[in-house]
Amino acid sequence: MPDDATSDWAEVLATFEPPVLILSTAVGRGMYSLGEAVRERFAAPDQVHHIAVEERLPAGAVAEDLKRYRFLSTRLTPLLYLVYTCPLFYYRKLARERWFHAADLSALEATIGALGIRTVLCISHRAAFWASSLKWRRSLDVALWDLLGEYGNNLGYRFLFWEAIDGFLSPLARSALRLRLPDHVRFMKVALPARRAFVELAATAGDRRTVLLVSGYWGQGPLAAVLRGLRQTVAHLTVHVVCGDDRRQRERVRRVAGDGADVRIHGAVDSLAPLMAQCGSVITKPGISTLVEAHAARRKIFLLRGMPVAEANNARFAVQHFDATWYTPARWREWCER
Repeated sequence: MPDDATSDWAEVLATFEPPVLILSTAVGRGMYSLGEAVRERFAAPDQVHHIAVEERLPAGAVAEDLKRYRFLSTRLTPLLYLVYTCPLFYYRKLARERWFHAADLSALEATIGALGIRTVLCISHRAAFWASSLKWRRSLDVALWDLLGEYGNNLGYRFLFWEAIDGFLSPLARSALRLRLPDHVRFMKVALPARRAFVELAATAGDRRTVLLVSGYWGQGPLAAVLRGLRQTVAHLTVHVVCGDDRRQRERVRRVAGDGADVRIHGAVDSLAPLMAQCGSVITKPGISTLVEAHAARRKIFLLRGMPVAEANNARFAVQHFDATWYTPARWREWCER
C-alpha cells in the first residue's frame, strides 16, 4: 500500500483479536473522545472495553502525568515548549521504568487479565508508554497497538518500549513522521475518527448567528475576552460558552456576559454535539477532539492559540485540510455576514 494511502477503519479493526481494550488518557479528555469514536466503529462493541490509563496507575504516576501537566499547561504554559522539545524529560521516565520498574502496574495488569484482553489499542503516547512498559516487563501475551492522536510529530513517541509494540496507526503518512519504527511494527495510516453524533450533524448547517465558544475540557483559553469581542462586533448573537471544569474561567465569562440572554454558559460537558447542532461555527483552541468533531459536523472552525507544539501542529493541519481560520472578530464577522 502506498505511504500516503489511508486505511479504512473497518479494515484496521478487523485485524484486532477480541476482546479489545482501548486505553486512552484523561489528560484534556480529547484522547478519551477519540477512544470513544474508535469504540463506535467496532462491529462487536460488546467485545470492546475503554478506560483512561490514569484509572489503573498508582498515585505517583498520575501526579506526574496528569496533575503536573495540568498545572504547567494552565499556569506556566511557555514551559511546555521545553517539555515537548527536550528529550531529557522523556528519557528520564523511560530509564526509570526500564531499569527500576518504578511504577506499580499491577492494577493495569489485573484489568487486562480479568477481561481476557487479547488486543490493547492505546490512544496517545502516555497510554502507550505505560502499556508497553507493562507488556515488556511482564511478557504479556497481548497484541499492542497505538494511535497517534494529533497532527504532528511528538517527541514522546521516541521513548516507548517499542520492542513490545506490534502496530502503529497514524493520521500522517509514514514519511511525515520523524520516527524510525522498528521493522516488526506494522504501520497503517488512518483518518482520526469522530463520534457518530458529530458525523450525523453534517446533514444540517447550523445557525450562523449561533456560536460555540470552547477551549477544552480544562477550560484553558481567553474565553471571556473572545466573548466580549464577539458581542461588540455583531449584534443579535447567541453564544454558547463551554468553560470546562475551571470554575474561575466560568466566573470570568459570567462577569462579561452579565444578565444577557444571548450568552449560555456551560461547565464540563460529556459531548459538544447537542450544542454544535445549534451552531454554524466553532471558535476553539486546537484541541484534537474538538477539531475532528467540528470538521466531521461541517461547522466552520475559527482557531484560538493553544498549547505549544502539539496544538500548534493541530492548528496548522486544520488550516490546511479543514478550512479552519485563525480567529479575529473581523474575520468572524466577515464569515457570518457573507
